[in-house]
Amino acid sequence: MKNYAIVCDTSVSLTPEQAAAMNVTITPLTLIHNNKEYLDQVEMGYDAVNDLLRNKEHLQTSQPNLGLLITTFETLKAQNYDHIFVLALTSSLSGTYNSMNQAIQEVGLDNVSLVDTRSLAGAVQHLVRFVNEQAAVNSSVEAILSGIDAMIPKITSFVYPQTLDQLKISGRISKSAATLASLLKVKPILYLKSDLDTIEKFGTARTETKVFDIIIKAMRDDNVTPETHVIYYLDNEGEEIVERANTAITEALGTFETHASKLPAVVAAHAGLGTIAIQWAPKF
Repeated sequence: MKNYAIVCDTSVSLTPEQAAAMNVTITPLTLIHNNKEYLDQVEMGYDAVNDLLRNKEHLQTSQPNLGLLITTFETLKAQNYDHIFVLALTSSLSGTYNSMNQAIQEVGLDNVSLVDTRSLAGAVQHLVRFVNEQAAVNSSVEAILSGIDAMIPKITSFVYPQTLDQLKISGRISKSAATLASLLKVKPILYLKSDLDTIEKFGTARTETKVFDIIIKAMRDDNVTPETHVIYYLDNEGEEIVERANTAITEALGTFETHASKLPAVVAAHAGLGTIAIQWAPKF
């Protein structure tokens, strides 16, 4: 088996136990509240983030601390891995990719591949599983990178926030747009794909059932089936909504292999409490 290392940031949404089992080194993103910086999931965990969101506080997110990244890569360099795969949060949402690249250059690593995953969370977990599976059969670095490059454009993410309140607080939408949506009782559906520069609005619906119908139609259009794809669910205090979404998808399309995780702070800080995400990726 190849001795490969994998590095991700906290937007991968793995627990410490999962990260250890999957051979992943986690570098924390930065959370900013009242002009003070906190290390994501180290100095500020999910509960603390949600308490701030409950109080409608403005919480910002930023890339990992450069000094911590340099220390991480120096440690990995000393361990003489065959190769290091660095799977970064999409560059469309964060400067993490650039910070990781700067740290790699500072340390002088040459046995490393830095990948802009063009996604986050479950999608990156999927790439981690792919690297580990390929390492187990002694696949080459080139074969793994080729597989990752082929997979990234086929990964799709939908985000379903319960309200636009936190998006308004974070400045992602105007106050007038959020107020109008609230008055009309419109539920937004957001969308992230590898060819997009940001999370886009995919559509709106008046009911949760209609939201699920829209997402299911997108899955059908994408030829998503239980035989060909895996689904990743993420939530921020939205477990019951995930259950209803999974029931609707199962009834419409069949029973999928699924994985569930917490919604990363980089999304929750802007989308708010009760938000869920549904991601699908091709099986390998």
